[in-house]
Amino acid sequence: MAEASPNRLLIALFLVSLVMPFYFFLGSLRLSMYRVYLLVFMFTFVIRWLNGSAGRIRLPDILVILTCLWMMGALFINHGVAARFQFAGILVIETAVPYFAARVLIRNLASFRTFVWWYFAIIAALLPFAIFENLTGSPILLDLFSGIFPVYSDVQQEPRLGLERAQATMPHPILFGIFCSPVFALAWYTLAPDRALFKQTRKSSVVGAAVFASLSSGAILGVMLQAGLIAWDEVLRRIKAIKNRWKLFGILFTLLYIVLELSSNRNAFQIIASELSFSASSAWNRIHIFNNAIDDIYANPITGVGLGYWSRPLWMKSSVDNFWLLVALRYGIPAWFALTLAVVVVCWKAIVAPLSGEHARVRRGYVIGFAGMAISAFTVHMWDSTYCAFMFLMGAGVWFFDPECTQENENETAEPKSARRQIRYTRFPKALAEAAQ
Repeated sequence: MAEASPNRLLIALFLVSLVMPFYFFLGSLRLSMYRVYLLVFMFTFVIRWLNGSAGRIRLPDILVILTCLWMMGALFINHGVAARFQFAGILVIETAVPYFAARVLIRNLASFRTFVWWYFAIIAALLPFAIFENLTGSPILLDLFSGIFPVYSDVQQEPRLGLERAQATMPHPILFGIFCSPVFALAWYTLAPDRALFKQTRKSSVVGAAVFASLSSGAILGVMLQAGLIAWDEVLRRIKAIKNRWKLFGILFTLLYIVLELSSNRNAFQIIASELSFSASSAWNRIHIFNNAIDDIYANPITGVGLGYWSRPLWMKSSVDNFWLLVALRYGIPAWFALTLAVVVVCWKAIVAPLSGEHARVRRGYVIGFAGMAISAFTVHMWDSTYCAFMFLMGAGVWFFDPECTQENENETAEPKSARRQIRYTRFPKALAEAAQ
């Protein structure tokens, strides 16, 4: 337990640093609080990972390292070492350090609960400010910190559903929504171990409200997906005749995908993008981004196009609203494949790990929440602190398939004790007093 206390503090500091909206410059290098955190503790986390504090080296660890090396190499090939050395260094730090921080800091059920609790508490604290921003258009937290340090710009976008889009302390409303989204499932399964429906609904509703405040269709889509999977799990878990509800879900999902592909002249991606967007123009733009960017990916499959121009009509903006597409476009298919495979391996190994009790329940929340965030990334780009949160969340799932970390522990897996008053002093023999309790 002596080791756990510093880990809890480091987890809390990392999550708090992600939502600090101010930054400063060290020469030409822009340093926000989460970057300061990563730079300060970088060698600590790497050394602890190397000396075995995170258990043995796993396949996702190697894949994350390969992703970093390939992205850095692609930038140097496309732009030269001197031109992009600083950008490449920050990219590697923001990719690798959050992942290995989670590998070192989250090694059991107690540390994972600490992580989810702090993540939820931060979102709950930001929610009132996000609602205020919805109603007034004033990013009150950005205004508050702007008197002390430079802060992220107030992004001016068209209102949706009669509300302003909230960015809270993030560089963009999209990032605020994506940052909050995975906690919907994490809170449902992790923060109410006694399975009290009111507690589960209350906490997940707070997260859902924060995601809605961003008015980002990609983030809301991720929460809708999580809600559907939670409903499927909770309803079918009570039906004894259905022994493997997740195999059934996989079969039905595959059939639905085939039906979507065969029943329309549009592919499934185009159907989903058009039907689950706030505006037809936004969906149309995403489809054309994909159609144009994919040609550049096929033309530059090994090292991508870097940060340079990618082929598109003159009227189309340079932003790519698809994280996975952008990784392949900038750094090549090998970088995309290594990062995608790392996500798949973490999820798959967590799913097939032989867990039971609270470990199995919390595992469901992790897989649903992390998968929801990864799928949302098909409709948005992730950068800055939200990208770091994604990499940390990936690393936070490796302990599920480490047998040393998932041994049943009575203190961790026991249901919360009843609030009923316990008998401490009695004139009766001990055996009778225990029986009375």
